[in-house]
Amino acid sequence: MVKILNNKPFLLVLLLAVSYASYGIPGCGSSGGGGGSKRVTINGLVEDVIGGSVADIRVTVFENGNRKDRDNTNSAGEFKLKFKLGDEAVLVEIEFELPDITISRFITVTRDSEVDLDLVIDTFVPSLTITGWTVEQKRLNLSRFDELIFNETEAIFRIDGNGRKCIQANGESRIEITAESISLIDCSEGISAESFGLVILEALFDINLIAKNDGIKAKDNTVVRLSMSNNPIDNNIFITSTKENGIRASGAANVTVDPQNLCTISGAKNAINQSGTSVVDPDGCTLVVP
Repeated sequence: MVKILNNKPFLLVLLLAVSYASYGIPGCGSSGGGGGSKRVTINGLVEDVIGGSVADIRVTVFENGNRKDRDNTNSAGEFKLKFKLGDEAVLVEIEFELPDITISRFITVTRDSEVDLDLVIDTFVPSLTITGWTVEQKRLNLSRFDELIFNETEAIFRIDGNGRKCIQANGESRIEITAESISLIDCSEGISAESFGLVILEALFDINLIAKNDGIKAKDNTVVRLSMSNNPIDNNIFITSTKENGIRASGAANVTVDPQNLCTISGAKNAINQSGTSVVDPDGCTLVVP
């Protein structure tokens, strides 16, 4: 049951989320990342090589078999790769050439992001283990049929809005992020979706959204969903607006919040502001207003 921590009644319409099966059109890559450089930077660290040295390992990144950049690790095992992406998110292969073996790993990268990647290589039983993976993403601004799909549950995914909208999805664009944890900080609006935009955030652990204005603003025929991932570990969801509404839904928008454990939706004016034929399902979250 939804908990409301104030004296004002809320009328919450709890319905099943509408189907969004019409999305399957690949992204055009025309306006994502807030119009940034489209570059990806991978700051890598080979922490240990079991049976070898962390120094002077040739590291190469490939996209569709084409080399994008190359570097050699220094004496501390550090390397840096920089390259451009044509699409919003791309699966790339990172290859490590050691004296006796060559080993590689595929990862998904998103444009206008900086990635910190730590790993350990075992030369006896050839394997590569990622021990730390953080994505520092610039704000996302997708429109038309742009598409960003990121599904890497080993990664921590962070978006810093720098005082602007952290995620904006307009005109049948699609954003789906599945990660270990997800944070949206310093946002004017956390998620803004309209004109058939689709935004889905899923995490094994916490989803934390902090915005000055509306935490989630959904209108028209849009779908926004924040939820636990498949096989969650300790998923909690926190949506905070410091000046407006935790969630504002209008038109025929559909907003669902589906945590595994704790969930709080808080707003300076309203936890949930709902109008039109919109549907908001907070699934037992605690609603907090002054």
